Amino acid sequence: PKAKAKAKGPAKKAADSDDDDSSDAPAPKAKAKAKGGPKKQKGAKGSLGAESLGTAELEAIVFGKTLSGAPRGGKLADEADGEVGLSSRPLVDGQKKRRKKDGGEVAKAASPSEDALGEGAGAAGKAAWADPDDAELEVDLGRLKALQRKDSEKKVNGEEYERRLRAHFVKVHGNHRWAEERPKGVGGPEDSDSDEEDEIPTSAKLVVGSESTGVGALKPNFCDITRRKEVEITPGAKKGPAVIKALQFHPTSELLLTAGYDKRLRFFAVDGEENPKVSSHFFKKFPITEASFTPDGDQVVLIGLSHQIGAQIWSLDVRTGVPSGVRPQTAQVHEKFHGLTMGPNTADSPGAKGNRLFSLLGDSGAVVVCDMVTKHPIRTLHMAAPGTAAVFSPTRDTLWTADKECNLYEWDLGSGRCLQRTKEAWATGISTLAICREGPYSPKSILAVGTSTGNVDFYDASGPKLSKEPYKSIDNLTTSIDTLRFHHSGEMLAYSSRFMKDSLKLVHASSGTVIANWPTDKTPLGKVTAVDFSRRAGYLAIGNERGRVLLYQLTHFERQAGR
Repeated sequence: PKAKAKAKGPAKKAADSDDDDSSDAPAPKAKAKAKGGPKKQKGAKGSLGAESLGTAELEAIVFGKTLSGAPRGGKLADEADGEVGLSSRPLVDGQKKRRKKDGGEVAKAASPSEDALGEGAGAAGKAAWADPDDAELEVDLGRLKALQRKDSEKKVNGEEYERRLRAHFVKVHGNHRWAEERPKGVGGPEDSDSDEEDEIPTSAKLVVGSESTGVGALKPNFCDITRRKEVEITPGAKKGPAVIKALQFHPTSELLLTAGYDKRLRFFAVDGEENPKVSSHFFKKFPITEASFTPDGDQVVLIGLSHQIGAQIWSLDVRTGVPSGVRPQTAQVHEKFHGLTMGPNTADSPGAKGNRLFSLLGDSGAVVVCDMVTKHPIRTLHMAAPGTAAVFSPTRDTLWTADKECNLYEWDLGSGRCLQRTKEAWATGISTLAICREGPYSPKSILAVGTSTGNVDFYDASGPKLSKEPYKSIDNLTTSIDTLRFHHSGEMLAYSSRFMKDSLKLVHASSGTVIANWPTDKTPLGKVTAVDFSRRAGYLAIGNERGRVLLYQLTHFERQAGR
């Protein structure tokens, strides 16, 4: 007699069926005819034999892959002889099958619902450290002077305390590229067919990077540099209207300012191809000697040779182009100002006091520290001899200055006290100063001292006190150093002298090695009067006595900015 086996259990709806009517209808009962013995069933659809299953179907059974073209919820075989048929429904990760021996009933673990997936995604995207109770906390800043914005500030809430801790950590240690999260789909091992090993994140300083991507530190002794179209002060002319006395890139863009004795301040949008002039501003009876962007880039401060009694400074709003003249109210009347120095960049030193200040060197060794908003002095410091240079520290709230007797001073910006005074033992005269902070490719903060004999001395400014002697001295030039400029990454230093033609050198800062392959004998530098690096795109602008601005592009920093 023929045996009939009926599938037990409730009928299951097809989840992904396109037909609503078929999803509401109960599933048909599977009928199977079984004969005694292990003989093959007659007329059974989709037999379980391997010859009737394709490669894709077998992979779906073994590895859980979805079958293309097979309807989800359909069946490949009916149940026969009490054995369970195979279903073409795709296997989901985590889905389990159970077989009941007595009834042949199959129970499948239901796949997660959309609501459950939504909740899981939301939980995964929520930061583990975000605590709403932080807003209700109060933290006493009585002993945490480094986190105070004002001397009178005593308590802050938990969220503000966390922000200040993060800002202080970045100020002290900097941003480490190895700790930054890599964007999804970029540079992952699945995106590359090469056999090269992936770079392991580390806090160690890289020495040499990949030439193909520009990742890593600058190589000593060599740099890949390309000349771009010159920034034309006067289009079509071989000589500019005046000596380039001031030259600087905007802190956050490729906007370049130039100024000189022709009393004009000009702005150029540097792109390496056209370099169009944006605007030009004339200052009557005010030959410009120095000009600089403020740390936020919203204004330009200028000093010059004023013919009036008492020194005067000018400022210009970059957005509106509106100038304003200021005569600083000081107890001492200064004949002229020089040594204009801006505070550190806000991106490099967030929260630093120097971001809101700039300094001027006056007569008789006076250092006038001015507020960025009012342009008026808030404190005057006095050195033992007439001042020659000044620079704000990017790592702490101090100001470095130098005088004609080769003394180096460090001043506290909060109290105005002199923290240390050091004699530059190897110099006969200090002409300029520059400083860089420690970073991913700069192991320490370096104070560079340009001397009147053409030497550039390196001091380690990371510690509380300077050493009595520099740890490195570079002596490639023989005339007084006029310009010292670090790239914002701290990897490269440019220095020059206007007293001799083609006197410009590039230095690998970490090793103190002069770049050997550039400039060459055919590089038309002339007598260099101003140098600056762009923060992005790797541009190097060079101004000279002929009133020309040469433009070059460093491939290493161009690739670094494009990462």
